[in-house]
Amino acid sequence: MRIRCAQEDLSRAMSAVGRATSGRTTVPILANVLLETTAGGLRVVATDLELGIRAQIPAEVERGGLVTLPARLLAEVVSHLPAAPVELRVEEGSSVAEIRCQRASFELVGMPASDFPRVPDGEVETLCRLPAALLRTMIRQTLFAASTDETRPFLTGVYVAGEGEEVRFVATDGGRLAVRTAPVKVARPMSAIVPSKTMHELVRLAGAVDGEVEVGLVDNQMVFSAGGLRVFSRLVGGQFPNYQQVIPREFKQRVQVGTEKLYQALRRVAITARDSATVVRLAAQEGVLRLSSSTPEVGRAWEELEVEASGEPMEVAFNARYLLEALAVLETDEVTLELTGPLSPGALRPVGPVGSEDYVYVVAPVRVYG
Repeated sequence: MRIRCAQEDLSRAMSAVGRATSGRTTVPILANVLLETTAGGLRVVATDLELGIRAQIPAEVERGGLVTLPARLLAEVVSHLPAAPVELRVEEGSSVAEIRCQRASFELVGMPASDFPRVPDGEVETLCRLPAALLRTMIRQTLFAASTDETRPFLTGVYVAGEGEEVRFVATDGGRLAVRTAPVKVARPMSAIVPSKTMHELVRLAGAVDGEVEVGLVDNQMVFSAGGLRVFSRLVGGQFPNYQQVIPREFKQRVQVGTEKLYQALRRVAITARDSATVVRLAAQEGVLRLSSSTPEVGRAWEELEVEASGEPMEVAFNARYLLEALAVLETDEVTLELTGPLSPGALRPVGPVGSEDYVYVVAPVRVYG
């Protein structure tokens, strides 16, 4: 194997794929990246068997081949090289790579490429395409609600479903539910639970991508492709719950308030909420929303906000963190909080360009005494 490529391209590829490597594993080769020549240049691949990332960069290929090298070490070497052409050589039958850039030279010891688990390389069935910025927003507005309880694996990812002209991202941990929809044309009906780890990486990668992201399937894995990057993800098994029945269809009180005003007030009032659920009470009446919290051994806090309120006055207690995490990812100036009773779930919806039909966040109340 003998190739030449730009230091900037190789460094960017290592940065993109490096987080798919696994340093904590009984399979040492998962801490390596696969470098493989192609007709169009150099392919860099990393996987931890759940998540795989593949980057394609232009390169002059003098002699084809492949090798695996330690991901962290290679990334550190490449990032410290000058911005100049990098030459990579591997003798036939060897796992030692020689890296040269101007007057700098390194020899890195790798492992046989034959031991590296292969990521799917078949033809991808395209399901839909959506703007990278939209994909990032849809993930950010749902992922935080996914469960971290490994005893219920079907709740530890984001449910991705689509049909006709709509795509939905859904996440829940049993105490709250986030649903984001978008008008995207879907080639055929699809539904899958994508692991949270994959979604975290997609948020990062989508932020550096212009244009559209292609969503597809290959070998029972979901694939996200954009430019020279391709992310492969295994899917979580199990049946995602019927989330539609959880979304309230009517309400008895509706409160409209500034998103940032409510967020900051909740942060302040939650300071004295030192119980396990960080409980904050909300009560709206005659255009005023009162937020309060109390912990006997700490103290009390309360704050009032001017709001637009309609319907029956009532007081409901919520986990403040659940509300804060939702408010932090909304992109509209105003939100509405729809309540149906002190022991019934409340629904948070954005007001503005996004439209209430595109996002809904349902949160269960907390039962309080006294």
